[in-house]
Amino acid sequence: MLASLSAPFHHDGRVDRLTLALFLAINGLVLANSVLHDPGIGYDAVDHLRYIRTLPLRMPSEADTREFFSPPLPYLVPSLVDEACLTWTGEVPMAGAMDDCLRLAGKAAQFSSFLLSLGVTFLFLKIGETVRPGNRFWEASALLLLGVMTVYYKTFAQVRGEPYVVLFTVWGLYLLARIVMQPDRVAARTAVGLGVILGLLGLSRQWGFMLFPAILGLMILAWAADRLYRARIVKALAASLAIALAICGWFYVGLFATYGSFTAFNRAARPFAFSNQPLAFYRNTGLKDLWLFRSPTRGTFDNQLFPTFYSEVWGDYWGYFVLIPERASLSDDRYQQNADRMNPYLGRANAAAILPSLVFAAGVVTGLFSFSRRRRAEGEESGRALFTALLLMFGGGAFLLYLYFLIRFTSVAPDTTIKATFVLQALLVLPLLGAEFLERVRTRLPLAYVASLVALALVWLHNLPTMITQYRL
Repeated sequence: MLASLSAPFHHDGRVDRLTLALFLAINGLVLANSVLHDPGIGYDAVDHLRYIRTLPLRMPSEADTREFFSPPLPYLVPSLVDEACLTWTGEVPMAGAMDDCLRLAGKAAQFSSFLLSLGVTFLFLKIGETVRPGNRFWEASALLLLGVMTVYYKTFAQVRGEPYVVLFTVWGLYLLARIVMQPDRVAARTAVGLGVILGLLGLSRQWGFMLFPAILGLMILAWAADRLYRARIVKALAASLAIALAICGWFYVGLFATYGSFTAFNRAARPFAFSNQPLAFYRNTGLKDLWLFRSPTRGTFDNQLFPTFYSEVWGDYWGYFVLIPERASLSDDRYQQNADRMNPYLGRANAAAILPSLVFAAGVVTGLFSFSRRRRAEGEESGRALFTALLLMFGGGAFLLYLYFLIRFTSVAPDTTIKATFVLQALLVLPLLGAEFLERVRTRLPLAYVASLVALALVWLHNLPTMITQYRL
């Protein structure tokens, strides 16, 4: 067991210090935020805490919390902590109040997210072992590209379901990588394991279903590309999807029975029409007068998709992590000092993030190129091309589904649903594709590869303050 857990950190019989250092750095920051961050601060934090208080005795209704439509898995552990605390102390819970027991439950959720992060980063290494066996450079590149993403730390600091979605998505991608890289060794237990993971993914948050269309696409590609093993792959994936729906289907059937929709939400849906959003939503980039690099914070890009989303990936546009906006219930002095310092700094962080963004873009282009050549690929290269195709279908499909959501569920006020946290699981394909691009650079231009890693490390160092919460208890 210990040997299996330590294997990804060893190469040629020695500890890979770079990989281990990156693993510890990422999770050290997640742990620090778990300790420091106020569990009452986050996107819809009050409603997530109300969900915790309603469980484990019953499922919440629309009257209990605006998060009534969310699956229960992420709230189970903190709700047990809350119930045990109330029983132990004899406190009488007050509706909507942040009492000591609910704060303790929130901390339990945050520390659970730290454990989930350990799993995510470990699975990144396992994916590397599967796709690029024995290649320590690929694994280091993937971890470095993951570590530089501010949205990862911001998401894992909050009391939400997305950290579970991220874990089970990456776990599912690892098992899918094993299937396509070793189609001759697809076992029933792998298909069952994948089905269980996908079922838990569906019980984490509706965003988890974004992976399912990509799996259907992979089944089509496998049938067309691999004549020898296509039936085995397709049967395994079909069985996994059936198992997943059997595990999570009860919750969505319950939603349909209660609210008349499998995809119930706390906002009414509008008929799909691009005109639901203003032209600025699609067109504006934030590059006019360089506002994207001057003050990328709440109010600057209301209802503008690209600049808001970009600023959420690399900074804190809405002000729930490092930016303390005027609306926060903090002293005026603390708000003013933070705003004067963070507004221009977040602009510089956005500018520094151009480098990893270009690496991500190059990774997507490299992936598309390898996908176009998949018919000529053989053996391990064929499996790698299929896995790359899966990443592209998942990432592209997830963002199209997210865009569909933003167009249908609009708001009269500035739309606060433009948040990178909602699709973090899809964003994590970018470090994997970026690592593949950097591997191509390493094999052709070793010095350029080293320079790229150094430059990315400098971006991480510069943007480090965006990764540590300012909302401290």
